[in-house]
Amino acid sequence: MEYFVGFVLSFIIIYTFYLLTVILQKKKYDRFKKSNQVMYFVKKYKISVNKIDIGKFIKIISFTNSLIIALCFTLVFKINNNILMLLAGLSAIIPLTLISYHFIGRYLQREAK
Repeated sequence: MEYFVGFVLSFIIIYTFYLLTVILQKKKYDRFKKSNQVMYFVKKYKISVNKIDIGKFIKIISFTNSLIIALCFTLVFKINNNILMLLAGLSAIIPLTLISYHFIGRYLQREAK
């Protein structure tokens, strides 16, 4: 139960941070279009930034990144050794990011058509 509460609290905190710094900052949407995350989808999945709803894309990425970070935080929360904590976090965050970005990329490919 404490893991679930930790997961929910960390997700809420991280998503709120994304909400305040990315989602609600509509002036920064043009800068976001040039970010590494967007370039990853453009190059790997051949998605045109002009064909997708950038606001929807930002919300999807923010939600997914918050979920990934909260999951990794919950995973490493009880590990006492700092080196093991770092290794567990890295070994979890990379596959989670690649898998979730793959699903987002496929979804965006269908949306862009």
